[in-house]
Amino acid sequence: MIELLRPGKRFFLVGICGAGMSSLAMLLCSIGMDVRGSDTASDGIEAERLAVRDIRVMSEAEAVDALQTDEVLVRSSAIRPDNAVLLAATRVGLSIVHRTDVLSAVAKRYFLIAVSGTHGKTTTSGMIGYALARQGFAPTICVGGHIAGFDGAFPPEGAERKQIQGRPVMVLETDESDGSFLKFHPDVAVITNIDSDHLGAYGGEFVNLVRAFARFAQQCADRGGLIVACGDDGEAGRIAKSLPRHILYGQEASSQVRLDYHLHTNTADVVREGLLWPLAMERGDEKSYLNAVAACLACEAVGEPWADTLHALEGFPGMERRMELLGEYDGTVVLTDHADHPTEIRATLQAVSVRYPGRSLTLVLQPHRFSRVSKCLDEYGPALAGVPRVVLLDIFSAGETIEHREELDQRLRKSVQAAVGSALVPQMPVDQMLDVLRTSAAPGGIVLFAGPGDVNKLGLRYCSLPTSRNAVQCHTAASLEGRSGQENDVW
Repeated sequence: MIELLRPGKRFFLVGICGAGMSSLAMLLCSIGMDVRGSDTASDGIEAERLAVRDIRVMSEAEAVDALQTDEVLVRSSAIRPDNAVLLAATRVGLSIVHRTDVLSAVAKRYFLIAVSGTHGKTTTSGMIGYALARQGFAPTICVGGHIAGFDGAFPPEGAERKQIQGRPVMVLETDESDGSFLKFHPDVAVITNIDSDHLGAYGGEFVNLVRAFARFAQQCADRGGLIVACGDDGEAGRIAKSLPRHILYGQEASSQVRLDYHLHTNTADVVREGLLWPLAMERGDEKSYLNAVAACLACEAVGEPWADTLHALEGFPGMERRMELLGEYDGTVVLTDHADHPTEIRATLQAVSVRYPGRSLTLVLQPHRFSRVSKCLDEYGPALAGVPRVVLLDIFSAGETIEHREELDQRLRKSVQAAVGSALVPQMPVDQMLDVLRTSAAPGGIVLFAGPGDVNKLGLRYCSLPTSRNAVQCHTAASLEGRSGQENDVW
């Protein structure tokens, strides 16, 4: 794989506008590679970001006849075997590699801070990268999302950068969903939590997922690295404590670094070795404060003073699609968020309540992946209990297939209705639903569009934002899914 990374090597990325693939494209470009790619959505906001870096994005139909024999085709786990571009690359005889193989080869050049966990890893990774950038490190930041208003994630070759052990720093969000995080051997490993998700890659057994996280941590320990783990999570804490260099953070008294969150002021105190540091984030909530503590510990591992990082993160602007403000429509605040797992939904709803206290909420939720919904079917209703109005969309497949998908959608709907009652809005065509939301929204209320899929496009339509990004490929509120799962591509 290393020989593929010589300057000027040509790469073609399938699904290049997905969050993870887009970041890989920018990373390869920043180290002198020739990069282009294809996507079903070739004219959206990610394509525009790539174009700024002279990375061409073409449609899949165009790409089928445009592949060059000297290109290396890069795919992710989200690309189906029958993808037209993948089939064309096979016919032409191109080398085909998984994106994680390319990324792990690049990562060997860096002092690697790798963030893992079922929830919170995107924000935690963004916080680490943002704080180190603010403190002059110029790190490479490979995250399955974008730091709001930040454009320094991929310093070009030759840029002046602080080095650790003779290497520049990379902050990487890893992906446990397909086991690919095990291809990395980090110098600092962060484990935010381990939840029962993505078990399809682990034989359906939670214990196998835990073992994978343990192996990931061991690979860091084998390098003499530091494990930063949330002690509130029993499995994460147990794994960390079994290794020689570790530090636990969390809200429980047993953690070496303890967070005391104050709901009434939306502030926190961080207690360490008997000393207390107050923390007041501009975009804080309970989970964000917890992520910030993890980020501070990771930054400390490269020599940054604890207090300096805390101060830098007070102004952290947040991640796009994580409690992101889309705008206002006739006095109604419109937000978008990535949450779809019941655990994430609870955290996001709490964040809305502390950032926008006393406001009426309408939640437009698009559940994600048939496998996830099947596993957590009875957890969605309790997570949504108390929301004044819920619009439940059909499940976004993200490339998964299932027999009788309509039956699973209806089972989920019945389960949610049993928990929230009349708060569940009847299904209706998209345009009608948008009109109902606009005309019935409470003055000063909140409309939150949630899910990793294409529900964000519906939020943009609600705001009437004139962008190609909001072209929803659907006709009913029961089916907002686009033509592929590629825009959900994560690290």
